[in-house]
This record gives sequence, C-alpha cells and structure tokens, in this order.
Amino acid sequence: MGRPNGPQLVSLRVRNLRNLRSIDLGLGGGPRRILLTGPNGAGKTTLLEAVYLLARGRSFRGRKAGSLTTDGEHRTLIEGRFREDGSPNESTLVFERSGRGSLRQLDGVALSSLAPRESPLRVKLVGENPQVLLEGEPTLRRGLLDWNLFHVEHQLGQLRAELRRVLAQRNAALRRGGGGASLWDPAFLALSDQITAKRIAFVDVWRAHLLSLSSDFPFLDGCDLVFERGWSMDQDLLDILVRGRTVEIQRGRTLLGPHRADLMITRDGAPLRLSRGQAKVLVCLLQLAAERVHRAAGLAPSLWLLDDLDAELDSVTAERVWVLFEDLDAQRFVTRLMPEPAGITDKDAMFHVEHGMLRR
Repeated sequence: MGRPNGPQLVSLRVRNLRNLRSIDLGLGGGPRRILLTGPNGAGKTTLLEAVYLLARGRSFRGRKAGSLTTDGEHRTLIEGRFREDGSPNESTLVFERSGRGSLRQLDGVALSSLAPRESPLRVKLVGENPQVLLEGEPTLRRGLLDWNLFHVEHQLGQLRAELRRVLAQRNAALRRGGGGASLWDPAFLALSDQITAKRIAFVDVWRAHLLSLSSDFPFLDGCDLVFERGWSMDQDLLDILVRGRTVEIQRGRTLLGPHRADLMITRDGAPLRLSRGQAKVLVCLLQLAAERVHRAAGLAPSLWLLDDLDAELDSVTAERVWVLFEDLDAQRFVTRLMPEPAGITDKDAMFHVEHGMLRR
C-alpha cells in the first residue's frame, strides 16, 4: 500500500496544549501511519487531541481533563499543514484558544463556525475509554449517530437546529402551565418524522456493514445494532403527546421524541455486556462500518486517531483489528506503549513522546 488517499497532514505545530509546550511534528510526504510511542502521561493522547481540535474545533476529552492551555500560559496554538491527495499544494489549518475564546482559520481566513462538511479534515477516533460510549448517556451514542449521518445527509444539521428551537419553545410553554404547548406540536411532529426517517435509513446500512465486520470476532456472534427512535414503535407520537400532557406539564419538558433516541448493541433482545477490551473492538467496528458507509457515498477517507488500541486485547484479537485498519487507504495516528512496534515499514513515521517532548 502506498501513500494514503484523501487529505494528509504533512506537519503539526503545537504550542501550550496541556503538557505539550512546544511540539513540531514534521511528516514529510504524508506517511500512512504515524506511530507515537512513550509511557503513560507522556503526551501521546494530547497529540491526538491536537489533530482532533484542528478537525472538529473541540476536544474529545471531558472537563475532568482540565484546561486545554498549559498551566501558566494564556494561549494555545495548533497549526497543521495538509495536502489533498494528488495535489502539490498545501493548505494551513489553525486552531487557537485564548481568553477571548476559540478561533479557527483556513489559509488565514477565519472560520468561526466551520460546518463539518466544509472541514478539510474529517477524523474518526477510537479513544482510551470506549465503554463510556457504549454504557454512558444516550447523548453520546446519539451524537455518534448524528455526526456520521451528517456527512451523508447535510440537511440533518438544519433539522436538528430547528428541533432544538421548537423544543425550547414547547418546553417553555409547558413550564408556564401548558398553555400554548400544543401550538408547537405540528412542527415538533414534522421534525420528528424527518429526523427519524434519516436516522433509520442510515442505521440500516451502518448495521449491515457492522454485522459483516463482526463475523471475525466470536464474542459478537448473534449481536445486533438496534435503533430506538425515542418513543415506542407501536405508538403514534401525537397520541403520546396528548395523553402525556399532564406529566409533561408537571416536569416542564417534552419527555419523548427524537431528542431521546438511542443506539443499542443487543443479543437475543437484551443489551450486550462486554469487557473493556471487547468494548474497544466494538467501537472500532462501529467506526469502520461508518467509514464504509461514507466511502460508498463518495467521501474521501477519514484521518484516524487510534489511542492505545492494543491495551486489554489478546494478541489474536489485536491482530484481527489491526488487519482491518491496515486495509484502509487513510492516514492513521497511532499511540502505543511499546518503543518498537512490530511491522514498521518505510511508509511509517515513528516518534517517541516523553515528558511532553518529542523526538523522531
């Protein structure tokens, strides 16, 4: 396999991001795999976070991780140069965080609200705690679904924004005693139908790819990806709203609808219970299945961020997972503890991270 298709990072400059005070990562011709080795706490995950911030404008870490900006500093700066596949020209994407807020720029032009479909870099992440995605709040799984769906259904962003507006108005009416809440029902029902139809169509294709990928992992035998739309499948949403009006007024909010949708991995109709290692494999397969949907829709390959993928996997399972990623014509940033991972080729670049410092 040669150079990856799609956009490739050729350099990354990081200033004052957590424990990374000054990092310059030169990638030359855009290698297919960038290996980041080093002990825990060295800054490997923070380098992945830097790429994620460039692409998404926000972090994948929660508030418990603390401030983005290095202690004692007032400004975080991340600059990435990238090249489109087959093009000799390079573009520069910048993320900056200071006391005045966040700023993103593409070739010097401010992009304060860059839409994902316009972003020059599209990333997929397999993070350090995948069980949170599978067992945490439905908001996380709904976000994963909608983020992947958005790339093939750009109208989803507008529909979701309109749904938030209608919900805010309807909930305000409910808190005032319910007067006028029914005026928002037609808009709420129409948006619910549109959003749910798009989600169902995407999950049907996503599910097929997931089941195909999972066939090599025995612990996933008989598993299924199930979409829950946010209200009972055998009930009409309007009837639910009418019958539940009293309870909604008591609680001051809309209780059921697409804002309560969820995804579940089940076996024999019950939620599937997985170990940490098994959960990591499943998240990999979910992301790989979504990538297949995106590629079939004509999108360029994603840039992958794989954080300590070997942890908690036995050697056979790890090898099966790595084979799937090796088949991708895409650039991959990979963190590992081992100083000399097996399988290094001249198409890879390897860097060692320790105490927030980087060496090739």
